[in-house]
Amino acid sequence: MTDTNAKSASAINPWRVVGWSAAGGLLLLPAIAMQFTPEVVWTAGDFIFAALLLFALGVGLELAIRFGRDAPHRVGMAISVLTAFLTIWANGAVGMIGNEKAPVNSGFNVIVLAGVLASLLVRFRPQIMRWIALAAAVGQMALGVAATQMMPGHGVEWGVLTVFAAAWLTATACFHRAAVARRARSEEARVPAG
Repeated sequence: MTDTNAKSASAINPWRVVGWSAAGGLLLLPAIAMQFTPEVVWTAGDFIFAALLLFALGVGLELAIRFGRDAPHRVGMAISVLTAFLTIWANGAVGMIGNEKAPVNSGFNVIVLAGVLASLLVRFRPQIMRWIALAAAVGQMALGVAATQMMPGHGVEWGVLTVFAAAWLTATACFHRAAVARRARSEEARVPAG
């Protein structure tokens, strides 16, 4: 039995190979584009930033698969990881509101960082993860409202903020479903057969 467990633990999962290869391929795209057009200009810092973000995305998805207790939990974690990644990426590239240097944009990074830290502290338990994802959705929309006050005359991209909030709310719904299922399983285990 130990041999079987050792084999399954060390077996190469083709989806992992595809995922990590895709991350590497994404990192190569700007390097290739720079050879053909002067419009794409990435510095070493840009490549390092992208590599770190893609690595964080990959590790986050690995954690979602490993620690997700059931399908809704895994899906909620995957959506959260992807939404956090896209928030940081978009914010670093062009800024969620205004340009990437607008002061309000640092709030989006703080929301993601706080969500990551809170998720680690609660060990990805869906009962609490639903509140973390909900807080991220509300926080991002609140930053949009704050931006209308802080940056008069500048239009807030409500469509973009709504898409990101919808992603966080979808994760919230997945975590809620996982939490309800977990509670039901726990209650079933406590009821004596008979």
